[in-house]
Amino acid sequence: MDKSAKIVVALVIVVVTGFFVFSKISGWHISKLDTAVKKEQEVWQQKADTLEQKVTELKQELTDVKGQKVPKEKLALIFGEEEKEEQQQVKETATPPKKLPDIADTERQIAAFFTYLDKRPYVQSLNLAGGTYLQYQLAIEKLSAKPPIIVGEMDSLYNMVRNVAHFYRVMGKKRVLLTRQILQNESEVTESVMKTFYQWFAMDDRGQATLKGRPSMTAMYEYAGYLLNTLGGRSYLLRRNPKVRVLTTYYCVLILDWANDAEINSRGIDIRPYIKSSLMEIKNQIGLIHQKEYITRLSELSLKYT
Repeated sequence: MDKSAKIVVALVIVVVTGFFVFSKISGWHISKLDTAVKKEQEVWQQKADTLEQKVTELKQELTDVKGQKVPKEKLALIFGEEEKEEQQQVKETATPPKKLPDIADTERQIAAFFTYLDKRPYVQSLNLAGGTYLQYQLAIEKLSAKPPIIVGEMDSLYNMVRNVAHFYRVMGKKRVLLTRQILQNESEVTESVMKTFYQWFAMDDRGQATLKGRPSMTAMYEYAGYLLNTLGGRSYLLRRNPKVRVLTTYYCVLILDWANDAEINSRGIDIRPYIKSSLMEIKNQIGLIHQKEYITRLSELSLKYT
Protein backbone atom coordinates (compact mmCIF):
# COMPACT_ATOMS: atom_id res chain seq x y z
CA MET A 1 0.00 0.00 0.00
CA ASP A 2 1.42 3.34 -0.99
CA LYS A 3 1.83 6.27 1.32
CA SER A 4 -1.24 8.19 0.13
CA ALA A 5 -3.48 5.16 0.60
CA LYS A 6 -2.18 4.72 4.15
CA ILE A 7 -2.96 8.35 4.88
CA VAL A 8 -6.50 7.95 3.55
CA VAL A 9 -7.05 4.80 5.62
CA ALA A 10 -5.69 6.53 8.72
CA LEU A 11 -7.97 9.50 8.15
CA VAL A 12 -10.97 7.20 7.74
CA ILE A 13 -10.08 5.40 10.98
CA VAL A 14 -9.65 8.71 12.82
CA VAL A 15 -12.96 10.02 11.46
CA VAL A 16 -14.84 6.81 12.36
CA THR A 17 -13.26 6.70 15.81
CA GLY A 18 -13.99 10.37 16.36
CA PHE A 19 -17.59 9.92 15.25
CA PHE A 20 -17.98 6.93 17.59
CA VAL A 21 -16.47 8.81 20.52
CA PHE A 22 -18.58 11.89 19.70
CA SER A 23 -21.73 9.75 19.57
CA LYS A 24 -20.93 8.21 22.95
CA ILE A 25 -20.14 11.58 24.53
CA SER A 26 -23.19 13.17 22.93
CA GLY A 27 -25.42 10.34 24.15
CA TRP A 28 -23.97 10.55 27.64
CA HIS A 29 -24.42 14.31 27.64
CA ILE A 30 -28.02 14.06 26.44
CA SER A 31 -28.73 11.40 29.08
CA LYS A 32 -27.24 13.61 31.79
CA LEU A 33 -29.15 16.60 30.46
CA ASP A 34 -32.40 14.64 30.45
CA THR A 35 -31.76 13.50 34.03
CA ALA A 36 -30.99 17.05 35.13
CA VAL A 37 -34.12 18.36 33.41
CA LYS A 38 -36.25 15.66 35.03
CA LYS A 39 -34.81 16.43 38.46
CA GLU A 40 -35.44 20.13 37.90
CA GLN A 41 -39.00 19.38 36.85
CA GLU A 42 -39.51 17.26 39.96
CA VAL A 43 -38.18 20.07 42.16
CA TRP A 44 -40.48 22.64 40.58
CA GLN A 45 -43.41 20.23 40.74
CA GLN A 46 -42.78 19.74 44.45
CA LYS A 47 -42.65 23.51 44.93
CA ALA A 48 -45.86 23.92 42.94
CA ASP A 49 -47.57 21.20 45.02
CA THR A 50 -46.39 22.87 48.24
CA LEU A 51 -47.67 26.26 47.10
CA GLU A 52 -50.97 24.72 46.06
CA GLN A 53 -51.28 23.09 49.48
CA LYS A 54 -50.54 26.40 51.21
CA VAL A 55 -53.13 28.18 49.06
CA THR A 56 -55.69 25.53 49.99
CA GLU A 57 -54.82 25.88 53.68
CA LEU A 58 -55.07 29.68 53.49
CA LYS A 59 -58.44 29.44 51.76
CA GLN A 60 -59.66 27.12 54.51
CA GLU A 61 -58.25 29.40 57.19
CA LEU A 62 -59.99 32.41 55.64
CA THR A 63 -63.21 30.43 55.50
CA ASP A 64 -62.84 29.54 59.17
CA VAL A 65 -62.10 33.14 60.07
CA LYS A 66 -65.20 34.37 58.28
CA GLY A 67 -67.21 31.90 60.30
CA GLN A 68 -65.51 32.86 63.58
CA LYS A 69 -65.33 36.63 63.22
CA VAL A 70 -68.47 37.58 65.12
CA PRO A 71 -70.18 34.43 66.53
CA LYS A 72 -73.01 36.53 68.02
CA GLU A 73 -75.72 33.89 67.89
CA LYS A 74 -73.66 31.22 69.64
CA LEU A 75 -72.38 33.68 72.26
CA ALA A 76 -75.97 34.71 72.96
CA LEU A 77 -76.88 31.03 73.31
CA ILE A 78 -74.02 30.44 75.76
CA PHE A 79 -73.96 33.65 77.79
CA GLY A 80 -77.42 35.14 77.24
CA GLU A 81 -78.69 38.35 75.68
CA GLU A 82 -76.30 40.62 77.62
CA GLU A 83 -73.32 38.99 75.92
CA LYS A 84 -75.01 39.47 72.55
CA GLU A 85 -75.43 43.17 73.23
CA GLU A 86 -71.75 43.41 74.23
CA GLN A 87 -70.66 41.76 71.00
CA GLN A 88 -72.76 44.21 69.01
CA GLN A 89 -70.91 47.03 70.74
CA VAL A 90 -67.50 45.44 70.18
CA LYS A 91 -68.14 44.21 66.60
CA GLU A 92 -64.74 43.75 65.01
CA THR A 93 -62.88 46.45 66.93
CA ALA A 94 -61.28 46.62 70.35
CA THR A 95 -63.86 49.17 71.61
CA PRO A 96 -64.85 48.02 75.11
CA PRO A 97 -68.49 47.78 76.18
CA LYS A 98 -69.92 50.85 77.91
CA LYS A 99 -70.58 48.98 81.13
CA LEU A 100 -67.81 46.88 82.61
CA PRO A 101 -69.31 43.68 84.04
CA ASP A 102 -69.23 43.25 87.79
CA ILE A 103 -68.65 39.98 89.65
CA ALA A 104 -72.36 39.08 89.46
CA ASP A 105 -72.45 39.56 85.65
CA THR A 106 -69.29 37.53 85.21
CA GLU A 107 -70.41 34.70 87.47
CA ARG A 108 -73.73 34.56 85.60
CA GLN A 109 -71.82 34.11 82.35
CA ILE A 110 -69.57 31.43 83.83
CA ALA A 111 -72.55 29.49 85.20
CA ALA A 112 -74.36 29.85 81.86
CA PHE A 113 -71.34 28.45 80.04
CA PHE A 114 -71.28 25.29 82.15
CA THR A 115 -75.05 24.88 81.75
CA TYR A 116 -74.61 25.17 77.99
CA LEU A 117 -71.85 22.53 78.00
CA ASP A 118 -74.00 20.08 79.98
CA LYS A 119 -76.57 20.16 77.17
CA ARG A 120 -74.08 19.38 74.41
CA PRO A 121 -74.29 15.78 73.05
CA TYR A 122 -70.52 15.23 73.07
CA VAL A 123 -70.42 16.17 76.76
CA GLN A 124 -73.45 14.05 77.65
CA SER A 125 -71.80 11.04 75.97
CA LEU A 126 -69.02 11.19 78.60
CA ASN A 127 -71.47 10.59 81.47
CA LEU A 128 -69.71 13.04 83.79
CA ALA A 129 -70.61 12.78 87.46
CA GLY A 130 -72.06 16.09 88.67
CA GLY A 131 -71.75 17.85 85.31
CA THR A 132 -69.01 20.02 83.82
CA TYR A 133 -68.96 22.62 86.61
CA LEU A 134 -68.17 20.02 89.27
CA GLN A 135 -65.54 18.42 87.03
CA TYR A 136 -64.01 21.86 86.48
CA GLN A 137 -63.82 22.50 90.24
CA LEU A 138 -62.17 19.12 90.84
CA ALA A 139 -59.65 19.80 88.07
CA ILE A 140 -58.74 23.20 89.56
CA GLU A 141 -58.30 21.63 93.01
CA LYS A 142 -56.04 18.88 91.68
CA LEU A 143 -53.97 21.23 89.52
CA SER A 144 -53.54 23.68 92.41
CA ALA A 145 -52.53 20.91 94.82
CA LYS A 146 -49.94 19.43 92.43
CA PRO A 147 -48.25 22.22 90.45
CA PRO A 148 -45.76 21.37 87.69
CA ILE A 149 -41.98 21.63 87.94
CA ILE A 150 -40.84 25.16 87.08
CA VAL A 151 -37.20 24.97 88.21
CA GLY A 152 -35.10 21.84 87.70
CA GLU A 153 -37.14 20.33 84.91
CA MET A 154 -33.98 19.38 82.99
CA ASP A 155 -32.18 17.91 86.00
CA SER A 156 -33.42 14.44 85.11
CA LEU A 157 -35.31 12.60 82.39
CA TYR A 158 -37.88 11.64 85.03
CA ASN A 159 -38.66 15.30 85.78
CA MET A 160 -38.92 16.15 82.10
CA VAL A 161 -41.30 13.28 81.30
CA ARG A 162 -43.49 14.12 84.29
CA ASN A 163 -43.69 17.75 83.19
CA VAL A 164 -44.61 16.87 79.60
CA ALA A 165 -47.45 14.65 80.84
CA HIS A 166 -48.43 16.93 83.73
CA PHE A 167 -52.05 17.66 82.79
CA TYR A 168 -52.77 14.05 81.91
CA ARG A 169 -51.26 12.81 85.20
CA VAL A 170 -52.98 15.34 87.45
CA MET A 171 -56.36 15.87 85.78
CA GLY A 172 -56.92 12.31 84.62
CA LYS A 173 -57.79 10.88 81.22
CA LYS A 174 -61.50 11.74 81.25
CA ARG A 175 -61.06 15.42 82.15
CA VAL A 176 -58.28 15.82 79.59
CA LEU A 177 -60.57 14.29 76.97
CA LEU A 178 -63.37 16.64 77.98
CA THR A 179 -61.07 19.67 77.70
CA ARG A 180 -59.86 18.56 74.28
CA GLN A 181 -63.41 18.05 73.00
CA ILE A 182 -64.53 21.45 74.30
CA LEU A 183 -61.65 23.12 72.46
CA GLN A 184 -62.54 21.27 69.27
CA ASN A 185 -66.31 21.72 69.38
CA GLU A 186 -66.45 25.28 70.71
CA SER A 187 -63.52 26.68 68.71
CA GLU A 188 -65.49 29.63 67.30
CA VAL A 189 -66.18 31.02 70.80
CA THR A 190 -62.89 30.05 72.44
CA GLU A 191 -61.61 33.63 72.42
CA SER A 192 -64.67 35.06 74.17
CA VAL A 193 -64.79 32.22 76.70
CA MET A 194 -61.09 32.61 77.56
CA LYS A 195 -61.55 36.34 78.04
CA THR A 196 -64.52 35.80 80.36
CA PHE A 197 -62.66 33.23 82.46
CA TYR A 198 -59.57 35.43 82.80
CA GLN A 199 -61.79 38.33 83.80
CA TRP A 200 -63.36 36.09 86.45
CA PHE A 201 -59.97 34.91 87.72
CA ALA A 202 -58.47 38.41 87.93
CA MET A 203 -61.49 40.30 89.24
CA ASP A 204 -61.43 41.85 92.70
CA ASP A 205 -64.70 40.42 94.02
CA ARG A 206 -64.54 42.27 97.38
CA GLY A 207 -65.96 39.22 99.06
CA GLN A 208 -69.04 39.11 96.81
CA ALA A 209 -68.14 35.99 94.79
CA THR A 210 -70.54 33.06 95.07
CA LEU A 211 -69.10 30.62 92.50
CA LYS A 212 -66.24 28.35 93.46
CA GLY A 213 -63.38 27.47 91.16
CA ARG A 214 -61.24 30.59 90.92
CA PRO A 215 -57.58 29.50 91.25
CA SER A 216 -55.30 31.44 93.56
CA MET A 217 -52.87 33.99 92.18
CA THR A 218 -49.99 31.72 93.23
CA ALA A 219 -51.45 28.76 91.31
CA MET A 220 -51.97 30.89 88.21
CA TYR A 221 -48.40 32.16 88.46
CA GLU A 222 -47.05 28.60 88.69
CA TYR A 223 -48.93 27.51 85.57
CA ALA A 224 -48.07 30.68 83.65
CA GLY A 225 -44.40 29.97 84.39
CA TYR A 226 -44.87 26.35 83.37
CA LEU A 227 -46.45 27.19 80.02
CA LEU A 228 -44.05 30.02 79.19
CA ASN A 229 -40.77 28.85 80.66
CA THR A 230 -40.52 25.04 80.57
CA LEU A 231 -40.10 22.38 77.90
CA GLY A 232 -43.16 20.52 79.19
CA GLY A 233 -45.35 23.62 79.05
CA ARG A 234 -44.14 24.75 75.64
CA SER A 235 -44.57 21.26 74.19
CA TYR A 236 -48.16 21.29 75.46
CA LEU A 237 -48.86 24.62 73.75
CA LEU A 238 -47.29 23.47 70.49
CA ARG A 239 -49.84 20.67 70.32
CA ARG A 240 -52.74 23.12 70.52
CA ASN A 241 -54.62 25.04 67.87
CA PRO A 242 -52.65 28.20 66.89
CA LYS A 243 -55.34 30.56 68.21
CA VAL A 244 -55.55 28.72 71.54
CA ARG A 245 -51.75 28.76 71.80
CA VAL A 246 -51.51 32.50 71.04
CA LEU A 247 -54.28 33.45 73.48
CA THR A 248 -52.94 31.19 76.23
CA THR A 249 -49.51 32.79 75.88
CA TYR A 250 -51.10 36.25 76.02
CA TYR A 251 -52.97 35.53 79.25
CA CYS A 252 -49.88 33.91 80.77
CA VAL A 253 -48.02 37.17 80.12
CA LEU A 254 -50.80 39.12 81.86
CA ILE A 255 -50.61 36.74 84.83
CA LEU A 256 -46.84 37.14 85.03
CA ASP A 257 -47.24 40.94 85.03
CA TRP A 258 -49.85 40.56 87.77
CA ALA A 259 -47.40 38.42 89.76
CA ASN A 260 -44.69 41.05 89.36
CA ASP A 261 -47.00 43.76 90.69
CA ALA A 262 -47.92 41.52 93.64
CA GLU A 263 -44.22 40.71 94.19
CA ILE A 264 -44.76 36.94 94.00
CA ASN A 265 -42.49 36.23 91.00
CA SER A 266 -40.53 33.83 93.17
CA ARG A 267 -38.96 32.05 90.17
CA GLY A 268 -37.54 35.28 88.83
CA ILE A 269 -39.04 34.78 85.36
CA ASP A 270 -38.11 37.57 82.96
CA ILE A 271 -41.33 38.77 81.36
CA ARG A 272 -39.72 40.87 78.60
CA PRO A 273 -39.00 38.18 75.97
CA TYR A 274 -42.53 36.80 76.40
CA ILE A 275 -44.09 40.23 75.89
CA LYS A 276 -42.13 40.57 72.65
CA SER A 277 -42.97 37.10 71.32
CA SER A 278 -46.63 37.37 72.36
CA LEU A 279 -46.97 40.73 70.62
CA MET A 280 -45.52 39.27 67.41
CA GLU A 281 -47.84 36.24 67.58
CA ILE A 282 -50.93 38.37 68.26
CA LYS A 283 -50.14 40.63 65.30
CA ASN A 284 -49.72 37.62 62.99
CA GLN A 285 -52.79 35.71 64.17
CA ILE A 286 -55.82 36.32 61.97
CA GLY A 287 -59.40 36.02 63.16
CA LEU A 288 -59.02 37.55 66.64
CA ILE A 289 -62.06 39.62 67.63
CA HIS A 290 -60.17 41.64 70.27
CA GLN A 291 -56.81 41.78 68.48
CA LYS A 292 -56.41 45.57 68.85
CA GLU A 293 -57.10 45.33 72.56
CA TYR A 294 -54.39 42.66 72.97
CA ILE A 295 -51.86 44.68 70.95
CA THR A 296 -52.57 47.81 73.01
CA ARG A 297 -52.14 45.93 76.30
CA LEU A 298 -48.90 44.24 75.22
CA SER A 299 -47.54 47.54 73.89
CA GLU A 300 -48.23 49.11 77.29
CA LEU A 301 -46.41 46.24 79.02
CA SER A 302 -43.50 46.61 76.63
CA LEU A 303 -43.11 50.26 77.72
CA LYS A 304 -43.62 49.32 81.36
CA TYR A 305 -40.70 46.86 81.30
CA THR A 306 -38.34 48.93 79.14
